[in-house]
Amino acid sequence: MELMGKQIETFQIDGFLVIRNLLPMDQVDEINVGYQKAISGQIDAHDWKKRINSVSSAQLGDPSAVLGWRQFPYFQPILSIAKQLNGEDIEVAYDQLIYKPPHSLIEVLWHRDAGYGPWPEEAVKRGLTCWLALVDATPKQGSLQFIPGSHRQGIYRHYNVQDRNPIGGALEVRLDDQEAVAVSYQAGDCSFHHACTLHYTGPNQTNKERRSFSTHFWPTSDIQQR
Repeated sequence: MELMGKQIETFQIDGFLVIRNLLPMDQVDEINVGYQKAISGQIDAHDWKKRINSVSSAQLGDPSAVLGWRQFPYFQPILSIAKQLNGEDIEVAYDQLIYKPPHSLIEVLWHRDAGYGPWPEEAVKRGLTCWLALVDATPKQGSLQFIPGSHRQGIYRHYNVQDRNPIGGALEVRLDDQEAVAVSYQAGDCSFHHACTLHYTGPNQTNKERRSFSTHFWPTSDIQQR
């Protein structure tokens, strides 16, 4: 997929870009087969079963390696887009899924991905994340919200909030009078955001699941240093 100049400019200005209809439904369905196995406890990797059974929202690390997703056609278009946005040396660093079942009260509080550090310098400057919706997702279900331009606003202090959030090492940036943009997604839509863009997902206030899959990209040199 070749981006238009206007899309690249939007990402540079706002720090995020929404891509509609990235995946056809047959590819979404293919990913959802493994996703269902993961969240139903059929696969025991990296303490997934324990995580699924212990909290009302689950963060599962490295799903593409465990489930073989990197062999799917999905990875080629998102990698191509990531390279167009932040450089030809951009590659996949790691991935995760955060599952929110119906009526989950868990928020992923305002933060920058680079706030979960320390990150290498180039990864802070040019890292980015693709957030893929595997079902339709609205703000009431806990879809992503962004602070436009926040990737250009300098350093924000992140506070430890593990006392009220089960997501591993949970952090929060406390905001004053910042205007957020909430995005609604259809299954197969995705968004890309810069490593320093402030973002948030609220609780799932509906009787439907929120299924998403996040892929994080860094410059190759930083991946080799991990």
